[in-house]
Amino acid sequence: MSTEQAIKILLVDDRKEDLLSMEVILANKNYTFYKAASGREALRILLKDKDFAVILMDVQMPQLDGYETTALIRENEKLNNIPIIFLTANNDKPTNIFAGYQAGAVDYMIKPVVPEILRAKVAVFADLNKKTNALYVEKQKLEEAQTLAHIGSWEWDTKNKKISWSDEFFHIHGMKTNEEELTPESLIKYIHPEDKNYVKIILHDILTTGNQETFTYRIIRKDMSIRTLYSKGEAIKNDKGTVIKIVGTGQDITERLQEEEMEKLATAATKSFNSVIITNEAGIIEWVNEGFTALTGYKLNEVKGTHGELLKNGSEKDISESANYYKNVVKEKAPITYESKNHSKQGREYWTITTLTPVLTGTGEVNRIIAIDSDITLRKQMEKNLEELVSVKDQFLANMSHEIRTPMNAIVGFTGLLTKTQVTEEQKQYIDAIKSSGENLLVIINDILDFSKIQSGKLSLEQIEFSMSQVVSTLTELMLPKSTDKNIKLSKSIDKKVPDRLIGDPTRLSQILLNLVANAIKFTQKGEVKIGVEFISENASEVQLRFFVSDTGIGISGEKSSTIFDAFTQAAYDTNRKYGGTGLGLAIVKQLIDLLGGDIKVKSEVNKGSVFTFTLVYKKNLNPYTIKEGSAKENENSITGGLHILLVEDNRLNQILAQKVLSDWGWKVETADNGIIALDKIRKENFDLILMDIQMPEMDGYEATHYIRDKLSPPKSSIPIIAITAHAISGEEEKCYKAGMDGYVSKPFNPQNLYQKIRHILHRKKNGVHQHGKEEYNMKNNVMKTHTDLTYLKGIANGSNEFITQMLNTFIEQTPQSLTRMENALKKKDWKSLRLIVHKIKPSITFTGLNEIINDIPVLEGYAAEESHLEAIPELVDKIKRVCTEALEELKEDLKELQ
Repeated sequence: MSTEQAIKILLVDDRKEDLLSMEVILANKNYTFYKAASGREALRILLKDKDFAVILMDVQMPQLDGYETTALIRENEKLNNIPIIFLTANNDKPTNIFAGYQAGAVDYMIKPVVPEILRAKVAVFADLNKKTNALYVEKQKLEEAQTLAHIGSWEWDTKNKKISWSDEFFHIHGMKTNEEELTPESLIKYIHPEDKNYVKIILHDILTTGNQETFTYRIIRKDMSIRTLYSKGEAIKNDKGTVIKIVGTGQDITERLQEEEMEKLATAATKSFNSVIITNEAGIIEWVNEGFTALTGYKLNEVKGTHGELLKNGSEKDISESANYYKNVVKEKAPITYESKNHSKQGREYWTITTLTPVLTGTGEVNRIIAIDSDITLRKQMEKNLEELVSVKDQFLANMSHEIRTPMNAIVGFTGLLTKTQVTEEQKQYIDAIKSSGENLLVIINDILDFSKIQSGKLSLEQIEFSMSQVVSTLTELMLPKSTDKNIKLSKSIDKKVPDRLIGDPTRLSQILLNLVANAIKFTQKGEVKIGVEFISENASEVQLRFFVSDTGIGISGEKSSTIFDAFTQAAYDTNRKYGGTGLGLAIVKQLIDLLGGDIKVKSEVNKGSVFTFTLVYKKNLNPYTIKEGSAKENENSITGGLHILLVEDNRLNQILAQKVLSDWGWKVETADNGIIALDKIRKENFDLILMDIQMPEMDGYEATHYIRDKLSPPKSSIPIIAITAHAISGEEEKCYKAGMDGYVSKPFNPQNLYQKIRHILHRKKNGVHQHGKEEYNMKNNVMKTHTDLTYLKGIANGSNEFITQMLNTFIEQTPQSLTRMENALKKKDWKSLRLIVHKIKPSITFTGLNEIINDIPVLEGYAAEESHLEAIPELVDKIKRVCTEALEELKEDLKELQ
């Protein structure tokens, strides 16, 4: 019905003069009058045409009076909303007026009427009718538009907990109107399981914040077909600001996506604050929204038909990397998220996190890709600032370490030399006091630095062969003097089922046991301290062991047992005063065991003692090998006999100390105060080994090492170099290796440790497995190997390059397939298959020396087997894939060298 039509008014009166009088009074070009001389005639007119703005009804009429006629009109559902005004010539009593209202009249006027009042009253109802008709027309248009556009509407009365859907919203869900009774759960009931939490969060945000939200989600209809809805939700508040209902719309955009209607699809993202890009299946840009222009400065006509080269400053390398993501989306038909650096039209560098979502055809093929970019530049800057703060902290620790360790090196070293001279008993007591104080200070320094390494995630773990019995025996021998001094029995036991030769990190195991045993001795006044290793279980490649350290000391109260592994925490307030320490020892133990994939527990009783137990898993040494040598004594002499060593050290006390220690071993030692002097001596003389300080004037140890490796000719460019430095902080050891050094010893050094380090490096050189740095350095291609270490493979090859080539070719051929299967299993959440795939690649990871991920493999395998820590699995898979992919390039270079 058009709002241009005239307003219809029905006049009912048995007196013709009164009908004419009312028509004259109400004369208006917008009014159309219908006249009835009786109640019956009025009813006949109303049955034919129901759209009247108002009825003016005389009360006293023959046959059917006004009361009776009105009552009949009100009985008709389609007529009962037409307003009726009673007109009467009698000054009726109040009871009659009330009877009129009770019959259904909305007003009552006495004849003769006041023209102005009658016109005003009729005008009100005429205007109301006009607006009602207009609303009806708009509602019809809206319903038609919603049907055409597949847009339905819904309303959630949060106060009364009622839900209502429009006809089209029922239809979108594949149901007939009012097919089922609606409840608040109905909004969620048909949503795709993967989208339910997302929609719940959106609705909760609307309810709590009152903000308008737009969101896209999927529903599963009763026929199991999946539809995609683009929705808007908005909160309605009362005058107190309380949300009383949420109204929303849902548009079925499934066909749009499938039919490639680009403009309609883009409408869903036009007003998004994020940058939205729509490309074809090859990543060619077809459409961008205003958010893209706001972020990049580029308009659609500037990037349409490209891969977005302008955002990469024309770098084809970066574009090829991005194109790979698009190819993966097409291949896997699943969303991918990645981070990238870009450049705006104004030259501003910015970072985005991009989610690529495929748009599938009815046959399941990708024909469009939607890229949504979120600006994460601020987050990246914050990460950079955090890294700088960590760097400042590390530099502070480096300076502190250097300033403390340099004099401590002299104090501890010379104290050790003094103990070997003739001294009086009183002097020996003083010397022992100095030695004990120095060692205690070193423990505190090492605790702080180790704690810092672990906290910053820079503590490296090794995967090397070691002897369990040797680790325990060495530890026992080391701690025996301390226990003997306190008259405490120190004993050890190893289960016969425990394999002696294992693969793992013996240094960290020793550190854990050393901390626990030192604590046990410190807090025990009499009795016994026991160290034990027990067998738990094994499989073909691994063994699980339980370690324990028990004592008969002061014990720990029950309420303190849960906090003793916290940093800077001790069992009692007076513990530090009585026994000393930083309160970091057990915190470091706990964190090391966590890093190694184990757990630690304590059982204790005050004044009776404590038992610390922890479990760890170690790999069995499945491919043991030995290098053929002569007798141990002959081999030792051939390696360390008559060495000529260059000591590069700027501190005179440290020079004297090191010279004394090295000379006592029968070696010839020359010194240089800095790198420049050292280089001059290296050019003139031949040295078997260089001990290199790091922090020196004029030319430091890093610069000197780079010069030796890059500028000098063989064999002098390959002289083994060991860093001997007070810079004992996180990352420093790795930095030394990357500079081309072969070993690392921190000051103050333990003479026996230094000797073993020198022997180990020269032994490797003698047997042809010597490498500069922890990573192999390819001098020909000037490529630093950052992932692979072929020491183990070369050892079992016994000099056979053919065997090494075969193993590397197998790894290069099979690994990409394994990585692809691993990713597919992750996407399908097929944890059983994922575990089997990871289990199969473990041997390859071991023989190629991928130490960076060797600890991640059993962790991932365990998570997949137990279907636990599922949120951590994608990150582990990504790390393994990245390291293996980069390792492939390194191994290809190794193959070239072998050929």
